[in-house]
Amino acid sequence: MSVKLRSRLAQKLDGEIAAVAAMPARCAVLQAQRAILWLRHGREAEAREELDRLHARALQHPRVELAAWLHLAEGLMAYFGAFGGDARDRVRRARVVAHAGGHASLQALADAWLAQMDFVGRDIENLVDHAQAALAALQPTDHAAGYRVATALASAWSLAGGESAASPWYAWARQHAIAEGDDAGLAALHYNQTLMRGLRIRHAALAGEPGEAPAVLLGIESIDRYDDAVGGSARADLTPLLRAQLLTVQGDFAEAAALLQAQLPAAMAAGLARLGISLLADLAWCWANTGEALRARALADQAAIEVQAEDERCCDIDELAALHARLAQVYARLREDGLAAAQADAAAAAWARDAAQRRDWAERLTAAGLSSPPR
Repeated sequence: MSVKLRSRLAQKLDGEIAAVAAMPARCAVLQAQRAILWLRHGREAEAREELDRLHARALQHPRVELAAWLHLAEGLMAYFGAFGGDARDRVRRARVVAHAGGHASLQALADAWLAQMDFVGRDIENLVDHAQAALAALQPTDHAAGYRVATALASAWSLAGGESAASPWYAWARQHAIAEGDDAGLAALHYNQTLMRGLRIRHAALAGEPGEAPAVLLGIESIDRYDDAVGGSARADLTPLLRAQLLTVQGDFAEAAALLQAQLPAAMAAGLARLGISLLADLAWCWANTGEALRARALADQAAIEVQAEDERCCDIDELAALHARLAQVYARLREDGLAAAQADAAAAAWARDAAQRRDWAERLTAAGLSSPPR
């Protein structure tokens, strides 16, 4: 099996694996690291085949370090596959095994990934704990862990305080990715910053606040080009969904609807159900504006019911607010004034909770000494 990526980190790992071919234990650890990189480039099938082979080897020649790397790899397989599953448990297991085996760099990497998963789950308490643990264990050459924890904290600060608050952590993440030759990491950074910027545009529009125009669409196109240059992305399905949201804000309803109809089924199946409910409302809004009133009403009613399943302790409150605000627009366009008013009230309450959450996150991150990267 041969998977050639044009990533500098992939080429580096290929070279190191070839150099230690006579040292099977070291070779297996590097192959597990390479399988993780394949995952991050969206090469799930090749990664799965390699990991299955390494699991078989681990049973024949047990090694704590390899076991820890395999737990991490399986956790990330679950994370990229569905943004959930048993990802957290497997990565936590990798951390415990790495700690017991004295593999501090791997322990730091596992803590950094747990911080990333805490951000996705909107768990600020554990995010702070895992980020502090990763930073405390970080050695100067632990670029993978440095990149990952910086990305998690950049995302947290982007939610809590906007782009300016996040920028020091994004810059620190970029330094680590460059030092590691991690082209997948650089592509992900570009995507994450564009995503957060795009969401701010969307949320400002839905909250009736002034914001920048969706010209950021040009940046999304450059993500596709960069991903193609280095060999693919683990979450390529997200880019057209972001484009669809911004097209909706811009009023290009027919194009946005076509993108949403093409992309939403796979995204929902892949575990993006929470984001998907908000996008159902966007699609209903597009239909309401393209003369498909019956379909718009049916989909809006479905989204209004599905939101009742949200657990607000770990949901994206800004997306919840966006959903209610969009449904208010849909029902108003359909002249359902009572339903529109109820959704508008729900949106106002959710925007208030979102503002409170952002203040809470900023206070917690600052109190934990996580306002800026270590010097």
